[in-house]
Amino acid sequence: MLNRRLTIIVSALFTIVTLHAFAQAPLTEWHNDTLNLRFSYPSDLTQSDAAEAVKDGHLTLLGIAGTSDPALAAATRCLRPDLLAKSATATILLAELDITCLTSEQQANAKELLGNMAELVTKVPGMASIAPPAWYNVGWQKVHMAAAQGSPQSADSTPQRLYTMGFSTSWNNHLLVWYFSSTDIQTLNRITKSTVRFGRSSAAPIYPSAINDAGPKN
Repeated sequence: MLNRRLTIIVSALFTIVTLHAFAQAPLTEWHNDTLNLRFSYPSDLTQSDAAEAVKDGHLTLLGIAGTSDPALAAATRCLRPDLLAKSATATILLAELDITCLTSEQQANAKELLGNMAELVTKVPGMASIAPPAWYNVGWQKVHMAAAQGSPQSADSTPQRLYTMGFSTSWNNHLLVWYFSSTDIQTLNRITKSTVRFGRSSAAPIYPSAINDAGPKN
């Protein structure tokens, strides 16, 4: 029992120290006055042309490119990328869901689409959920989260191990979606400590907890 308590204490201290280290890492700030939003991500990621994230009207990240699932590709056709930041092992995409692109039925339930957009990462062929989808607050702002890992099945490239997370929120009359991906679970956890500032609220990590590797799929 004593050993178990010590293990729990050491684990908790490690988590605190790790999060503190993430918080102290150099960040690059991106801001958008129209959205009234500031987003700061690790400086080892380089901002790229956001248009690179879309090809033929569909998202090309997260293993979606080349998928044989038309419903999956269609789900991303109304996303308008605002920010794309990349490194050799990680990618961050911030996009807005274009209401005018949606069908009348979808427009009537646009906010309900947010959960589906975040959970899209779990629906990519070859990927599987590694954490229960959840709603939580970043400051006062409610955010939906989903996470997955696996080897996306794509005809365009050799499958590789990938860890992904999707975040969505309705802010300032905009429906926003973040997609994080990495080939390394530790890198994924590091980039989820990117901070977001909604309006005049304080900057806070977009996801303060850690995601664990669930191991190979059976």
